[in-house]
Amino acid sequence: MNDPCKIKLVQRIISEEENHKKQHAYLSISGLNCPNCATRVRNALINSIGVTDAIIDHADGLGEVTFNPDLIRPANFVEIVSKAGGDGVHSYSAMLIE
Repeated sequence: MNDPCKIKLVQRIISEEENHKKQHAYLSISGLNCPNCATRVRNALINSIGVTDAIIDHADGLGEVTFNPDLIRPANFVEIVSKAGGDGVHSYSAMLIE
C-alpha cells in the first residue's frame, strides 16, 4: 500500500527569466501536520513557473516564497497551497501575510 504521507523533495531548474527579478511573499498555512506536509506544499509551489524558492515550516505553519512578480502573483499561492492537499487525505489552506 502507498503511504500518502511519504513524499520526496522536488528539484527544478530555475530559468534565467524566473531569476531576473525576485520578491518575497509570506504565508500563514494551516493543515501542516508533519514535515512531509511541508514538503508537499513546497513542491507544489516550486513547480509553479515564476517561483524560485519556497521555505515551509510545518511547526509554525509559515511559508516564505521567492518569486518573479512578472510571472506569478502572490494571490496565486493561496490556490496552489490549497490544491497541494487535494489527495483526499490532506487539506491545506493559506493566506497571505502582509
